[in-house]
Amino acid sequence: MEQLYPIRHILLTDDDKDHAILFSRVIKMEYPHVFISHVADGDQLIHYLHLHQVDLLFLDLNMPCKSGYECLLEIRNDPSLHDLPIIVYSGSAHLSDIQKSFIHRADFYLVKPFIIEHLKTALRKILSVNWKDNPPLKHHYFINNSFVPYIATA
Repeated sequence: MEQLYPIRHILLTDDDKDHAILFSRVIKMEYPHVFISHVADGDQLIHYLHLHQVDLLFLDLNMPCKSGYECLLEIRNDPSLHDLPIIVYSGSAHLSDIQKSFIHRADFYLVKPFIIEHLKTALRKILSVNWKDNPPLKHHYFINNSFVPYIATA
């Protein structure tokens, strides 16, 4: 798969082992040059980020120890981590969760696809974007194999 911007290390934070295995397999198949790491909870995430250089974070919302929202706040308030591109990777398709994620300064929201081809479609586009340079996908979400712009509601 074509990658326009070099992403060398992806970190997935998800307590669901089945989703983590599927996600890792797709990355390894489609992007064998990308190193994929996995942690299962928010405490492990923060510790890992202080020890390793990560180019892109995929973050589940519902995890033990710290929620994804708590992790988003902690990362965005840490000067050494606040620029890390964060893709929320959640099973929730509720607009309230999408909105709350963007309020907490997530860059993108990916509803966990149930079909592997949908995950490949999403990753193909996500990994072709320069997340450090105000990408066109910023503040979008992916659901039902479609990229949708998020429009804040009052």
